[in-house]
Amino acid sequence: MVDVVLYLEGERYFSYRILRGVKNRFGSTNEIGMFEMEGEGMKEIINPSEILISERDENPAGSVVVASMEGTRPLLVELQALTTQTLFGFPRRTANGIDYNRLTLLMAVIEKRVGISLSNQDAYLNVVGGIKINEPGIDLGIVLSVCSSYKNKPIPNDIVVIGEVRLDRRG
Repeated sequence: MVDVVLYLEGERYFSYRILRGVKNRFGSTNEIGMFEMEGEGMKEIINPSEILISERDENPAGSVVVASMEGTRPLLVELQALTTQTLFGFPRRTANGIDYNRLTLLMAVIEKRVGISLSNQDAYLNVVGGIKINEPGIDLGIVLSVCSSYKNKPIPNDIVVIGEVRLDRRG
């Protein structure tokens, strides 16, 4: 019987790695630790949020900071979205760090509930730092970053966004 599974996540060319522990025996947990690969081995990063939020002095359109829970650890993570007019008849969607289907679902919500037509827009979304996030609490951040990129209007850099987006109109 396997009680705990440990695995390392991270982008191949980044020096940061996330050690994720998944335990199911007496209630599920999904704890993470963040480390930096150095010449002597892996070094713990005490404040991962500091690494996961890139330089935000410029405050570009399409960038937003979201709050996420990974196990019992709160993290601040930067999402970056880019929308551009498609060159082909079928728009391209790319999601790095979140589920692709979640991105397409939220883009459908933007089209239907916000009234922004994205059917002629390629859309790219990236979670900074190579972390993978499954929490629905970042939905609002995804929606805001996509809309911010489409409208070319930056989101103020002193705002942190959290919230799940519903498919219907009820709040």
